This record gives sequence, C-alpha cells and structure tokens, in this order.
Amino acid sequence: MKYYILIIGVFLWMTQIESQNSIQVEVNFNTKHAVHGVSEFDRSKFIILHGDIDDNEWDSDTQRKHFLEAYDVYLGRNNGSMVWEFDQSSEDSNKKGWPDLEILKSKGKASKSNYAKQKSTHVFEDRYSNMIFGGQPTPMYPSGQLTRPNKCCSTSAPWAYKDYDAVAAFYATYLKEFFGEGKETGKPKPRYVEVLNEPFVKSRKLGTTNAKITQMHKVVAKRIKALNPDVKVGGYSAAHPAYEDNNFNHWKNNWALFIDEAGNDMDFFSLHLYDFLADSGEELQRKGSNTEAILDMVEQYSYIKLGKVKPFSISEYGWLGRSLNGKYYKPRDWFNVRTFSSMMMQFMERQDQIISAIPFMILKAKWWQNPENYKYSYRLLRQNKEVKGEMGDQWVYTDFLKFFELWNNVKGTRVDTYANDPDLLIDAYIKGKKAYVILSNLEHNSVSVKLNIPELKANSLDGAVLVKHLYANKKGVPVLDTSEQVNPQIITLEKEATVILEYHLSKEIVITNTSEEQKIYAESYLKSIVANKKIEFTVKGVSLGNQGEAILRLGVGRGHDLLLNPSIEINGKQIKMVKDWKGYDQKNRDQFFGVIEIPVPYKHLKKSNKISVTFSDEGGMISSVSLQVFNFSKPITRLIP
Repeated sequence: MKYYILIIGVFLWMTQIESQNSIQVEVNFNTKHAVHGVSEFDRSKFIILHGDIDDNEWDSDTQRKHFLEAYDVYLGRNNGSMVWEFDQSSEDSNKKGWPDLEILKSKGKASKSNYAKQKSTHVFEDRYSNMIFGGQPTPMYPSGQLTRPNKCCSTSAPWAYKDYDAVAAFYATYLKEFFGEGKETGKPKPRYVEVLNEPFVKSRKLGTTNAKITQMHKVVAKRIKALNPDVKVGGYSAAHPAYEDNNFNHWKNNWALFIDEAGNDMDFFSLHLYDFLADSGEELQRKGSNTEAILDMVEQYSYIKLGKVKPFSISEYGWLGRSLNGKYYKPRDWFNVRTFSSMMMQFMERQDQIISAIPFMILKAKWWQNPENYKYSYRLLRQNKEVKGEMGDQWVYTDFLKFFELWNNVKGTRVDTYANDPDLLIDAYIKGKKAYVILSNLEHNSVSVKLNIPELKANSLDGAVLVKHLYANKKGVPVLDTSEQVNPQIITLEKEATVILEYHLSKEIVITNTSEEQKIYAESYLKSIVANKKIEFTVKGVSLGNQGEAILRLGVGRGHDLLLNPSIEINGKQIKMVKDWKGYDQKNRDQFFGVIEIPVPYKHLKKSNKISVTFSDEGGMISSVSLQVFNFSKPITRLIP
C-alpha cells in the first residue's frame, strides 16, 4: 500500500511541477467577447481560397464541390480576369488611347451568357460574398505600355492607354457590363476591387512615382463608384512594408503619402504580409509583434487623418522563400501552413475591421512560366510525380490542405480567453453544444499549456475531446495529428504549432456575460525618442463600465542596441512594464519594430487619458499608441497570474 501511495504522490507532484512550468490559459465559455459589436467567427472573411468561382484549374466539378463544402471554404480573389480583358480590349477609333466601350459592352454580354450556362458553378454563389477583383501594374498602369492581345480573343493590334481617365473608363465599364446578379443573369459582381497589385514596389520599372500611382487610384475609384455604387474600391495592395526603414521615411513615402492623397477615396486599405526567408538563409518573421505594429500604424494614421479607421483587406499573407523555390518541397508547405494559422489568429482579433484575409496559394498555376522549368511554389494542387517515389500525372493536394483540415469545423460566437504569455495566441468559440479552443505557439520551441475552463465543471462533456495538432516533424514536413482525449488539462504544442480542441458538450452553454472590446487611438503618433524626456499622448473617448481590463498598445521602432522597457504613466499612475511581446526578438531584422502590449489597471482609466512614455536612452521612434479596453458585464476574476 505504501508503494502505491508513493507512486500516486510522485505522479501528483510531477503534475503540479508541469502545471507550474506551463503557460496558463483561461477560457470562459459563458462570456461573449465582442469587438466593437462583432463576435461571430465569419468564415467568409478568413477561410478563403485565393481563386474565383469559375476557376478552370479544378479537375472536376466533383473535386471543387468536395473541397469547398467539406472544408467550408469561401472564394476570395481574382487578379487575372480583369487584366486579361484589359489586354484584349480594342482602341476607340474616334478617341486615341481610349478603349472602345461598345465593344467592351458586347464582350460583357457574351461573358454573362457564358456564365449562365455553367449551372454547376451557380451553387457556390453563397461562397462569393467577399470576392475581390484586382488589376496589375503591367499592363494596366498607363505609362506607354502596350496591350497584349491574344489571337484567340481579340482582333485588336497592341495599343497604349492614354491616361488615368482612359484606364478608369475600362475599369468602370468592365465591372458594370461583365457581371450580373448571379445564375442566369451572369456572374455576381465582385464586392471589392483593388486598383493595382503591389504597384509601389514597381514604380521605377513603370517609369513613374508613388505619388502618381496614388493619383491613379483616386481617378479609378471615383469612376468605378460613379457607375458601380455597389462596389468598394481600395488599395494600394502594399508589398514588403518596412515602415521603420530610414527613420520611418519608408512610411512617409508610402502609406502616409497614400492616405494623405487618396485616403478619402478609398473604402478600404489593402496590404500583403509575409514571413520570408532572406538571402542570408535567416527567416525574417512578421507574425507576432511586427504584424501588430504594421496594422496599428495604418489604423492610427487613418483615424488621425481621416477621422475614422478604414477596413483592411489582407489580400495575401503567408510565407515566401525564393531560395526554396523549385521542385515541390513539403517543408516549404510547412512554413506556409504554420504562418497561415498564427497570422490569421492575429487578424481574427480585428474581426470588426477585416474585409478578408486570404492565405496565399493558387490551385495549379499552370499559367506559370519559368526558365528553370519548375512549377509554382505556392499551390493547393500538385502532380503525383512531383514527389520522389510517386508516379503519374494526376493532380493531388499539397500539404496546404492541412490548413483547411485543421480549421474545417470552427464556427460560432467568440468567448473570453486569456493567456499569461504573449507568445501563446488563444481564441475560443461556442456553437450550440460544441466549443472550440484554438492555441497557436509563436515560440521557436515546444511549450506546455495548462487549460483552465471553469464551465466544464458545470457542463459535463459528452464524450472525448477532439484534438487537432498541426506541427512539423523532424524532417520539417507538416503533420496533422488528430486524437481523442478525455478532457485534457495540459496540452503540449510543438515549435510554432497550432492546436484546435473541439469539445462536445452534454448541453448548450448559456452565454450570460459579455466582454465588450473597444480600441481607441491617441490623437498623435510617430514621435522621436529623446533620452529621459516624457513623450506624451492623449487618448480620448474611452467608454467605461463598472469593471473590466485594459491594454496599452505601444508601437516602437528602435535599434537592437536600445532598450524596450520605458517608464510609463497613465493619468499620473505608474504602470508596470512587461518584458515580452508577441513573437520573436527580431534580432535578425535591421531593427526592432513591433507593438508591446502592456496591461493597465482598469481603475486607472478615464474617459480622457494622459499617457507619458519615457525611455532612458535616445534613438528610434514611438510609431503608434492605442488603448484596448474590455468592459465586463460581470466581474471576471482571473484564475491565473
């Protein structure tokens, strides 16, 4: 008997030690978490394929139907169809440099008729609500570029568009004439248009400037909305944001310029975010604090300059690694599916503001041409023969599918979650008798997570918990482990892995409490850091209840030899500084640029708040300042420190 008591004692002692060394998380199933009133997980914003409803790269209607329905996926973006028609357009014989709009209307009528016959496509129109169409700088920026007509579809000789107005006439007429309202009337009109894809990084090649490209956005947006008031227009599809470069001159010459000149004419702002492998072989990561800093800075300047925060389209995100381009390579898929989940969880924190966030992958990309004769690196489908030991030309899914397999069930109302480590992203949703808890590890090592879910005591489980764990094995190949566990208390996540726990409850959770989140921005931004000098900000218009929580979001760009632990006061009260932030230390980047999230005692807040930040050393800038405030309908006493 003593032997068994000793064994039990050792087991309990080891469990206690493991719990103490774990990251602690808390989930309150009975407390709805709404961000500016939005609390539902909208799959049409996040679980998206970068493709169109009538994409011709599916092997069959059956394959398309199974993918979209089995994994509950929506359609997101088309950056080719409008470009193709632009190239096939005819010049107006009476107006040099302008498209012949009558011929364009005739082609639009034929296009609608063709779509009307595609009966098998019509059933997916409910997956089309957030569709984005976009243009390309080549050939659509009017810098003397000639169109590239194909003999199959155009009798026109190559010609050049005259100016922005001529290009705008094409955009607006195309959108008006090529689309219907679905089914026999023609393909549903895209709800959103990005004027050009990543144009600023191509401005020199186009022989123009960022300022002139910005003016094109204004002209095109006004013309589109005059003929198509139901279409939202945005830009500038920013690539490679590096706002902190050259003492934030990159910001001033790109986003600040664009918002200053075209912000009022844009319905949304769009940008692309990628982790990427540098030529040095080091991976430079945006997921984590860097992504937060990029988005916060655009948000805050939009608020300051335009009086409101305009929505975002993250029309591409994922991972890039040119040195790993080439033959199909499963570890390359891991880098992508890993980043898809972690970045998406960051975007999900802005559900009120995101139009769509589209993980970047193409179906087969058979259009891709490369002198080295390798296939496109970022595809949902590959041929069997692309993997050593497999034979045949038939197309099968790449490991990108594992992203959709991981997320295929998640839906419902967002509920309150809390983690005591910023490197552990957490979210949770309730739908009927099911609950979903999502954990994503930003650490570059495995972590142990202790789960605290009070409602499980009062609402017993109906069977085991379905646990999905997406991670990389020792060869760097993505693995999706699916298991059933009996109410696990501690979960281990591998390096940069994501776990989704699906709870089957014996009865529905009744959501009785609320956490209403608001995000309020300071009236000033982008201030230079001077040693031992108070840098002051004012955040007005905070709505407060009887109880809640708050976070000060401090965006900072500084050299790696400088400190990241300023002294902070809010309304004269000293605030305890944190030592960590989302993601890695950014040491392999030129400098640190990220948001540091600092808990603030709720009792210190007022409707109008004075914030001062003091660094002991000089250099760098504070890029953004905002407050996240969570008003609770009932007090929440955190179970964890």
